[in-house]
Amino acid sequence: MAEHFLKNPGFELGDQNWDKGTGYTILSSVSDALTGIWVGRFTGSADAALRSAANPAVGFPVRPGGKITASVFIDSTGASAGASADRLSWRDKDGVQLTTPVGTNVPFGGSGYVQSVLTDNVAPDRAKSVSVETLIQTSPVGTWFIDDFVATGSIIESIPTTAKIQSHSMFLARTIAAFDPLIGATKFSDFNAGMSDKWAGVFTFIPLHPTDDLGELLSFLERVGQIDRFFAFDPDRRVPKNGVVNGMLVDGAGQSGTLLRVKNGPVSSTALVAGDYVEVRDQFFQLVRDLEIGPEQTGEMHVKPAIRTSPADGEDVITNNPKMVARFSSEPPRRSDHTKWTQLSMSWEEV
Repeated sequence: MAEHFLKNPGFELGDQNWDKGTGYTILSSVSDALTGIWVGRFTGSADAALRSAANPAVGFPVRPGGKITASVFIDSTGASAGASADRLSWRDKDGVQLTTPVGTNVPFGGSGYVQSVLTDNVAPDRAKSVSVETLIQTSPVGTWFIDDFVATGSIIESIPTTAKIQSHSMFLARTIAAFDPLIGATKFSDFNAGMSDKWAGVFTFIPLHPTDDLGELLSFLERVGQIDRFFAFDPDRRVPKNGVVNGMLVDGAGQSGTLLRVKNGPVSSTALVAGDYVEVRDQFFQLVRDLEIGPEQTGEMHVKPAIRTSPADGEDVITNNPKMVARFSSEPPRRSDHTKWTQLSMSWEEV
C-alpha cells in the first residue's frame, strides 16, 4: 500500500505535476484555497478533467487487481450549473483508457468545499497505469475550486532516474523465502517447495551524472523498505536484440510448464532470440531458445522459469522494457564521498 503517492496534491508547489484540461488554471489565491495558498480553478463551459500526470499514458504504474482510494475537495459556490467528482483513469500498456470510475458527485450551488471520494476501486484486467483526476461535467457554468487531492493504494514504484546501474546480477532462485532466526538456523518461511522458480538479484547504483547525488534513490529505498514493491529489470536487455515485437498475445488459456504458446506475432525464424525477456501479466520470463513464428502468426516460447499461473487467452506479451514486481531482501549497503552518496547496492527478489 503506497501512502500519498500523488505529486503536488494540494498545488502548494505551484502550477506543476498536473495536466490541465480546457478551463482549468492553478493559481495562488489564499481566499479560495481550502488549505495553503494555491488552488485549482475551473471556469469552462464543457466537460473537462484535471489529471495527475502530464502525459496520461504515463500514469502511476499498477497491476490488475490492485486497489486505489482517491478523494478531492470541491467548492461549487461560484457555479450556477454542472457537477463534479473525482475519478480514476485506468489505462493499458499503450495508454488506451480502459475504465473511468467516478466518486461521490458534487453538484453546483453548494455552501463550501465538499469531499468527493472513490474507495477501494479495483484495477481492471490489462491495467498498467492509473491517473487520478477531477472531472467537471454536465454543461458546467460559473467558477469551481479544487484542492487537497489524496490517493493511496497498490501502485508499484519505479527506480528514480537520477541513478544508473553500474553492475548487476540476476539469477533464478528456486527457494524464494524469508529467513526467520526465531524458528531455527535452517528454517525458512514462505518456502515455495521449488514448484516454480522466481528471480532474484543485486543492483549497484552510481549517480547518473558526476554532479548528481544518490539522495533521491536513498529516500526511495527508505520509503519502499522491504514490504512495498517496485519494478526490477535486466538493464542489458531492456529491448529484444532483434527489436521490439508489438501486438503479440497469449494463445490459449490453461497453459503450464516452460512452453508458452503465442499468436499475432511477426512471421520470422527469430522473432525473439534466446536471452530476450517478456512480461506476461504479472510474470517475467526469459527465452531459452529463439522464437519462431510461422505463416499462421503463431509460435511457442521456450521460457524460464516455469509458468506459475496460467495467463488468460489474449493476454499481452510485453517485449518493450519488460519488468517484474520485486521487493528488497536485505538492507542496502551504502558508500559516501564526504556529504554526497556515490554508490549504493541492494538485493531484491521477485514477488
